[in-house]
Amino acid sequence: MSGELTQTMHEGPLWRRLLRRVDDLWDGVASLLGIRIDPDRDLHTLATYRAVVDAVVPETPDLAAELGPEHVPGGLAVALDDFLVVYVNDLFQFGLPHFGPQGNLPLAGPLAHVMDTAAVTLVARGENESEPDADRVTSLLGPDDPSPRRVKKKAGLFAKLSRRDRLRAISILDEFEIEVTPFEDALFEVDAGVVGQLAVGFAEMIYYSEWQGYDDFTKAPSERTHPNEPSAVQSWRQTDFPGYADGYAALRGYVGADDSPLGAGEVWTTIDPDAPSPVRIVRESGRFRENDYDTSGYEELYPEAASEGE
Repeated sequence: MSGELTQTMHEGPLWRRLLRRVDDLWDGVASLLGIRIDPDRDLHTLATYRAVVDAVVPETPDLAAELGPEHVPGGLAVALDDFLVVYVNDLFQFGLPHFGPQGNLPLAGPLAHVMDTAAVTLVARGENESEPDADRVTSLLGPDDPSPRRVKKKAGLFAKLSRRDRLRAISILDEFEIEVTPFEDALFEVDAGVVGQLAVGFAEMIYYSEWQGYDDFTKAPSERTHPNEPSAVQSWRQTDFPGYADGYAALRGYVGADDSPLGAGEVWTTIDPDAPSPVRIVRESGRFRENDYDTSGYEELYPEAASEGE
């Protein structure tokens, strides 16, 4: 009896151990039946990208008093993490659009494991400022998410780091190279530094884009509708962006500076006319010219070997 009591105290309450057994049983059955977990909803991937968004576009409650309550929410408030997972999974395609997700190279999951590797390296070097804590994982969950117990079980070390330590781990990725083998005889080699660009750059770019206002971003561009109202996009409300306007990207002319032959013809407008070297915008394109560098004595450092017979 004492042995059973000791084991129970070590493993936790009976109900918790039973739930763990159910999780393990489901994982085993799913594996035997060949059931594939949706790569966009894998719990490890979910926890990792939620931690990425929380670090890159965090909530900022301290700004409420100074700038207003609209500046408090971060990327998680608009489900940027879910969108980022789908975006990364759909980014690299095999050119088989009619196969749906099977026509893509789903990289969100592998890249989440790469970020865990960076987190392990950070902690092993003792470069983390705070101790990893699983409570950081559950603090990012919402009411409609899987149970905290299940997410804690699947979460990796990256999601357990503090915000600042997550960014430190991402910076370590510049030192790594990764290999991805989605199926037999197919090897993809990637500089792991691109993972940081995907995680940080895409999160920032998407958050401050017009993405949130679309009725359905998965539709073809010609079929999407957007209200173009600042109130429809959280990042627009926070930056006072008035919305897009026709003509912003239109060609208005060519630079016609005195020392440049790239513009010619009638002057459309002049920028900074009182400046020592005002810039003229002209209506016609100019021409390119050869540069003045003398390359007659240039020799190729590594010439190609002459083919046989030459």
